[in-house]
Amino acid sequence: MSIEAVYWIALGTGVAFLVLSIVLGDVFDFLDFLDFGVGDSFSATPVLFTGLAAFGGGGLLALKGFGAGAGLSVVAGLAMGIAGGGAAAGLFFLLSRQQAGEGFSVGQLVGARGRCTLAIPAGKEGRVAIQHQGMTRTLTATSEYEIRVGEDIVVLDAVGNSLTVAPMSDR
Repeated sequence: MSIEAVYWIALGTGVAFLVLSIVLGDVFDFLDFLDFGVGDSFSATPVLFTGLAAFGGGGLLALKGFGAGAGLSVVAGLAMGIAGGGAAAGLFFLLSRQQAGEGFSVGQLVGARGRCTLAIPAGKEGRVAIQHQGMTRTLTATSEYEIRVGEDIVVLDAVGNSLTVAPMSDR
């Protein structure tokens, strides 16, 4: 097998597996042993495929485009593979930093104050609005007391996505 065939196989395999990993998502999860613990959302698999494709492309470019010999084309292919894989790793790292952090949990609202937006009959459900982290959160709430629209409330407990509240006048 010629060195040119090796480059074509590397390029085709790298590109094909990279496209498959993008289109099909977690199809290459069996390659988890390649994830070196760089980060929670970082996967080394696409970086490996990018490096493989860059190795094949760089070797072909040196061999056919610049007329380099087999030895120099291998060096050029390795350099391009490392550079391509490094660029892909850098891009994935930057993308992982752009992911939204964790939101808030309803449990963080315990002790918060707000206002009733839909009347809460005693022992029944209604709605309350609470300012939290610069946003107004409107949630379902229950109370053992009757609470009228516009009345100030305090959050006593959070169960699932529902709050247990009491009127401020009783606190």
